[in-house]
Amino acid sequence: MPTYSGKFHYSSDPHREGPCTLTFTAETCTLTPASGTPIAFDLGDVDVAEKHDWDLVLTLFTGRHLTLRQFGPKFDDMTREFIAAWHDRTLRCLLLEDLAPVAAYTCSAAVAPAAPMPAEVRLFKSNIAILPLAADSYQWRLAAVDNISFDPEAYAVTLASAAERLVITKLGRKTDEFRERLQEQFDTLRSHSAEVLHATFPFLDPDHLSQLLEAMPEGRSVSIAKLVRIHPKLVDAIEQQAVSERLRPYYDELRKRSLSGSIMVGYKFIREDEVEEAGDQPADEQQTSEDETQAGEEKAPLFFWFFFPLIRPDGRHSGIAAWEAATGSGRATYFFRTGQAGESPEHVERAIERLTTGLALINFRREPIYLDETSPKFRRYAIGARKLVELRDLRAAYTGRALHTTLEAWLDQLPRVQT
Repeated sequence: MPTYSGKFHYSSDPHREGPCTLTFTAETCTLTPASGTPIAFDLGDVDVAEKHDWDLVLTLFTGRHLTLRQFGPKFDDMTREFIAAWHDRTLRCLLLEDLAPVAAYTCSAAVAPAAPMPAEVRLFKSNIAILPLAADSYQWRLAAVDNISFDPEAYAVTLASAAERLVITKLGRKTDEFRERLQEQFDTLRSHSAEVLHATFPFLDPDHLSQLLEAMPEGRSVSIAKLVRIHPKLVDAIEQQAVSERLRPYYDELRKRSLSGSIMVGYKFIREDEVEEAGDQPADEQQTSEDETQAGEEKAPLFFWFFFPLIRPDGRHSGIAAWEAATGSGRATYFFRTGQAGESPEHVERAIERLTTGLALINFRREPIYLDETSPKFRRYAIGARKLVELRDLRAAYTGRALHTTLEAWLDQLPRVQT
């Protein structure tokens, strides 16, 4: 754990300043004044780190500014090591630490129309993370990218996703290397998607498979009504792949309680670089035997889920949707608000698409959705919710979960979670 000596200024009320020592680990930074109370914070609590010639200004999520100055000849080393530790911690808080890294680059980047700003870009096999110094960090899933282009005049690489454009510039001599590696990961994901879906649904001819790839990319939800229009056997085939005998009673019950034609389904790859965290499933959900879990994982290289928009007795939408993770580790049904009761099917579908985006960004983990953010063990989830608006929306929409113990016990839990 490095220790540095210098001076500080903290914009508290009243402000604090003077000689100090600074230490930091992979998670925590501690500043100890020569006199007075120490200041300690999680590295993930730093939103902005601005390096000047002789000082480093940290902006915390509280809005306070911590200025570090007069650290002598070790200032550059201290700043470099701090920013590296801060970026690594930010990646953990963005829930990216278990993905396979490809490369890191110094660049300028921004989502248009904002002007690109200095940043570090971390490329993973399935995601890209942008870590600016003077703005919040964020990530994009490559599966959500529609296309990648290069402007030779501006020497800028642009990733397009729906109406959004991520522009990356000032890569210097690393531009061609970055373009090649980014395109390689993008193409590999698309090719893998086609291969896996072809193997999963071999009855689809090339034209129908192309339609499925376009309608249901990895990590997105689509209504089963759209899938029926692609091929009449497609929904039945998905159910056979995704719904085990253990989950069938819960699936059938949710289907009976759902808005006709509005059930939505999606999938993600079960990749080698996506090993589920130890403890991601709490003890009260661990109902599946080891043999059953392994059998499920061997059977399907895909993780399927369903969203069921639930209806009221009068047949109108209830404003609640049930999310059932139907593959492998699906041990509870999760419930989310989609709006007011009686909303149109179009509104419900858009709400579910937003929920799916949030789930995809946290790699479909369940713990970040419902765990108490005051728990020290899960501090990074609280920080992630601050940095990822999609995770904040998920937590705000979450109403509860019903465990898959027995169907009778599960049914008893529904009134509590559907309010």
